[in-house]
Amino acid sequence: MKKVLFGIMALSIAAFAANPGTDSEASVPVKVIAEIITAPTGLTITDEAGTVIDELLLDHGRIVKGAATSDSVAYKLFKVQRFDGTKPTKIGAGTLNVKLDEATTTLAKNGTSTASTLTSALTLTGGATQVSSKEYTHTTGADDTEHVGRVTSTIAKTELLKTGIETGIHHNSRERTLTVVYTPAKPTEGGK
Repeated sequence: MKKVLFGIMALSIAAFAANPGTDSEASVPVKVIAEIITAPTGLTITDEAGTVIDELLLDHGRIVKGAATSDSVAYKLFKVQRFDGTKPTKIGAGTLNVKLDEATTTLAKNGTSTASTLTSALTLTGGATQVSSKEYTHTTGADDTEHVGRVTSTIAKTELLKTGIETGIHHNSRERTLTVVYTPAKPTEGGK
């Protein structure tokens, strides 16, 4: 899926470069994709609409070279849900530990360049107890069916204005991982 998205972005950039527009008209191609998957089971990370995802894409969009006036911030909401077939079911009483494996990531031109890199600071929020900028815990109730969290990427203005940044798509060649671990609540005395 990631390769498809980057392929579409590359085609979009090529189309934009070929037809940047005039003083009175501009156009862009419209692309539509759909992926059919098997119904999920168990604890699942979805987008904010409840669609199962296989990656969280933080898109800063197009940034004009050398023109940044502030930090570039992109964020994505995600949901933690439990599925049994096609419909979400109760998560159950317990604790969710939500964690990013790293708080920063390096973006390189086409994912491979060493000369043109940017640093993105990642933060994770959404829980009742924030452990660090990349980890939190959240207690779920017996009837809870979802938990919403947020991953934010910030590319500092100084990064965007540094010399040597080339035009083109910059992305992280080493992906970061968002992991959610559910621990059921211990039964109360009497086994209930």
